[in-house]
Amino acid sequence: MVNVGKVISSTRIGAQTIFISRYSGEWLGGEYVCETPEKMEARGIITLARPKDLEMLPEGDRTTGGIRILTTIPLMPTNPNGTGDIVTWRGAQYKVMTVSPDIDYGFFRSICTRLEGDGIG
Repeated sequence: MVNVGKVISSTRIGAQTIFISRYSGEWLGGEYVCETPEKMEARGIITLARPKDLEMLPEGDRTTGGIRILTTIPLMPTNPNGTGDIVTWRGAQYKVMTVSPDIDYGFFRSICTRLEGDGIG
């Protein structure tokens, strides 16, 4: 197997900086309470999501402004409590919907949907 993790992080290949807000929380007195998000940075390859990528999402037929991100760290997808990573790229915010590990090749593939408006950042 070829580990392409270094390629995905290389600025010579086109890796870009993404900013991640990682939300977590816990149940307190029957209510789910989110903590202040942890701020992180990562490098990765970012492209527009293809229609085939969006078909995997329950709301794929209504989704616009989707992106696909390849990173060497796993992003956290949105869970039923509504928490998960929010990625900021080119001034727009995206919710991480799915994460597929390609760990044999050294990376993770994430599909994200834009939180506000159509198009890309």
